[in-house]
Amino acid sequence: MFLRPLKKISFPAAAIFIGAAFSAPAHGAEAPFYQGKTVTLIQGAGDPGGTADLRTKPVIQHLQKTLAGHPTFVFQYMSGGGGIAAANHLAHSAKRDGLTLGVITSSSFGQAILGAPSVRYKLEDFIFFGSPTSGGPYALVVRPELGLDTVEKLRAAKGLRFANISVGHTMYIIGRVMSFILGLEDPKWVVGYSSTEVGLALERKEADARANSLSSILRDTPGWLKEGFTFPVIMKNTRGEGVEAVPGFPRGQPTVDKYADTELKRAVLGFHNAVRPAGTVFVAPKGIPEPAMRELSAAFNKIWADPQFAKDYENLTKDDASPVRGDTIEQVLRDLPKEPRIMEVYKQVTGPGPLPPGK
Repeated sequence: MFLRPLKKISFPAAAIFIGAAFSAPAHGAEAPFYQGKTVTLIQGAGDPGGTADLRTKPVIQHLQKTLAGHPTFVFQYMSGGGGIAAANHLAHSAKRDGLTLGVITSSSFGQAILGAPSVRYKLEDFIFFGSPTSGGPYALVVRPELGLDTVEKLRAAKGLRFANISVGHTMYIIGRVMSFILGLEDPKWVVGYSSTEVGLALERKEADARANSLSSILRDTPGWLKEGFTFPVIMKNTRGEGVEAVPGFPRGQPTVDKYADTELKRAVLGFHNAVRPAGTVFVAPKGIPEPAMRELSAAFNKIWADPQFAKDYENLTKDDASPVRGDTIEQVLRDLPKEPRIMEVYKQVTGPGPLPPGK
């Protein structure tokens, strides 16, 4: 597993630094908790300029305006282990003063539930404020020289090299689950790329394939559609949406669930969807002051229901806003089925070793 070092970045003039702008409270009134304060956001979902970072910026812009007191926000990037490093930090090192928030990946949920070796946090360590997106849908992308434009050709190929950021990253897990369901023969996993380098790995022929969200493909590598990169199969998101949810993306590709032809594959795919109740999720460590929790909860819920936020989010990310509230995430996690055999197989599917058999 490749863990990138912590990078602390303050942005005095950029969009991801949101300056303070507040007025004094009325005489005799209690000042808002966040008035005059600086909040650090631990970005555990990606590197600067990556997809997750783009999805975070409009949320923070609206949060700065919505929170009473209009605090300043600065970002720290801690994307190691697919978000595990950030979650560990928030659970054990961050001060519980309400001045440190975090963005963790959907893969952080499954890693905690399955007890991954590097996980030192529990989901009970966090307050969930929600997510701007339910995530996906996704495509398996193959470089054009290989001509793998159908599932049949894809399944006949051997040793496809998948480019990834790290073991445990959301797109690593998506690619592994897709490979397991499709029964790909001896796929390889090449990790250590930054979020912007993964696409370059295919263009440089350092890797053969990757998994990525459809909206990210259209935004970050729009030329791939014309350059012959193939998209032989699609994975629906947790709401059951496929290419129809992404205007401008070609139609006609089969979906992964059609190849879940054994009881085990169907159960693993169902568990995968269940442990991913949203995309990147905003959290705080439990134990922050009550006024901070109250103001944050009210502000996030107001943002998720705000039509202007949805417009701003879609303009910046080129992706539909599909907010998931924090209480919804908590309910999904409480209702999660935990059948030991399925959890063990899913742990193998999403881990660093060979994929298990699909029967």
